[in-house]
Amino acid sequence: MKLIQGKKNNLHLILILVGFILSVILSTYYVTKYDKYTWDNNSHQLIKDETYYHWVEGAKIAKEVREGKNFFLSGDTTVTKPLHQRIIGIYSLLTGYNLVDSWEPVAKVSLEGKLPFLIIQSFFYFFAVYFFSKKVVNILPDKAFLFVILFLSFEFTIFQYHSSFWTESIYFSLQLLVFGMLLERRINFSHNLFIGILIGLAFLQRSGGVFYIFPVLLCYIFLFRKKISNPFLGIVSGFILICILIGMFNYHKTKVFYVFPPGGKWSLHSYFSVHVLAEKLNISHDEARKFEVKKVLEWADKNNIKFKDELDLTKVNSPLNFRSYFLTEKDKIKFFDYINYRQYEILLENPLITIKKTIYNTAHIIILNPTFNHYYNTYRGVEKHSPEFVYTETHKNWIPFRITYTLIIYIFCLIGLISLFNKKKFYEVSLVLFSALYYVILFGWYGKTRLYVPSLIYLAVFFGVGVDIFLNSFKEYKKTKI
Repeated sequence: MKLIQGKKNNLHLILILVGFILSVILSTYYVTKYDKYTWDNNSHQLIKDETYYHWVEGAKIAKEVREGKNFFLSGDTTVTKPLHQRIIGIYSLLTGYNLVDSWEPVAKVSLEGKLPFLIIQSFFYFFAVYFFSKKVVNILPDKAFLFVILFLSFEFTIFQYHSSFWTESIYFSLQLLVFGMLLERRINFSHNLFIGILIGLAFLQRSGGVFYIFPVLLCYIFLFRKKISNPFLGIVSGFILICILIGMFNYHKTKVFYVFPPGGKWSLHSYFSVHVLAEKLNISHDEARKFEVKKVLEWADKNNIKFKDELDLTKVNSPLNFRSYFLTEKDKIKFFDYINYRQYEILLENPLITIKKTIYNTAHIIILNPTFNHYYNTYRGVEKHSPEFVYTETHKNWIPFRITYTLIIYIFCLIGLISLFNKKKFYEVSLVLFSALYYVILFGWYGKTRLYVPSLIYLAVFFGVGVDIFLNSFKEYKKTKI
C-alpha cells in the first residue's frame, strides 16, 4: 500500500511540475509577442483596461516607497482589488523594475519586467495546488485524486490566467489554500483564524470574495454543530481583522471608514441596471446612461454636493464620469453609495425585465471560455477602431466547441457529485456546491464568463471523481464484452 501511495504522490508532483513549466512557456510566448505598444505608441497590448489600472497603481506604490513613504500608507484611495496592486508594488520594489516609463500626460507602461512577474504568479499557483494536494490526498480514491490535480494543473480555462495580468491567478491560489484547509475539518481556533485571514485576503484580491465567508460558515454549522464556537469565532475573527485593516487605510486616505471598495458599488449599475432601464424606457443604452447622469445631478443638488470647476457637463455621458470631479473624498464616497442605492432601485422597480436578463446572463456565464486571454491579447485595443472580439466570426465559430467542452466537464462533475453524495460525503459535497454556486449567484447577472472561473477550482473535485468512475465503469463494460 505504501508503494502505491508513493507512486501516486510522485505522479501528482510530476503533473504539478509539468503544469508549471507549460505555464512559463505560455507566459514567455505572450510576453515575447505582445509586450509592445499598440496603434498610438502609448497603449500596451498586454496591460490594458483593468490590468492597466492595477499595474499603474502598483508602480505608484513602489514609486512612493522609494521616495520614503510608508509602504502601508502609500498609493491612492482603495477603489477595487487593493491586494493585487500591493503585490505588483512589492514585485517592483524587490526586482528593481520600473513598471512605468513616464507619468505624463498619462502613465506609460514600460517594456520590461513582465515575464518574471508571470513566473512568480504561476509558481504561487502551482505551490497552492501542491498544498491542496496534501490536504485532499487521503479524502479521494487514488485515481480520482490524480484527475483532480490534472484538472487544476491543465484545465484550459483556469490555466490561461497564469499567463495574464488579471487578478484571477493569485485569487485561484488563495482559493486553493482556503479550500485545502477547510477540507481538514479542524476545530481549533488558530487554524480557523488563519482561514479567516486568507478569506479576507481573497476579498482584497477580488471584491467578489467579500461574501464567501457565509457559505463557509453555513457548511461549518452542519459539520460541527454544537462544537461550532471555536471554528466560527476563528474564521470570523480572521476575516474581521482584514476588514479592520483595510477600513483603517481607507479612513487614513478619506477620513471615512469603509471596507467594501467603491468599485464594487457601481459595476451592477453600469453593466446591468442601465440595460434594464434602457429596455424599460425603450431607449438605447447610451440614452439610458445620459438619463442616469441627470439623476446624479438631481441627487448632487439635493444633497449640496459640489463639483470641481473644470467639470464640463457637455462631455459627461455616464455617471462614472463624475468620479474625478468631486471636491472631497467624502463626497466621492457618498456618490458611490448613491449609485449603489440607485442600481438596486432600478432592478426592484422592473422585476420582470431583471429576472429575464438575469436568467439569460446566467446561462451565458456558465459556458467556459478557455480562449479568452489569447483573443483578448490579440484583439482588444490593438488598432484604433479594432472590433470587439465578441462580434467577430472567430468568436462565433468557437461557440459550438465551447459548449461541447463545457458539457463534457459538467457531465463528469455530475457523475462525481452523485458518487460523493451516495458515499455520504455530505460536507465535501456541500462545500463544493455552495462554493461553486456562490459565484453563479453573485455574478450571474453580469454574464461575463471570466467571473465564473473561480467556481472551477471547487468543481475540480467533482470532475476528478467523475472521470475516475467513468473510466472504471468503462473497464468493467469492456470486461463483460470479452
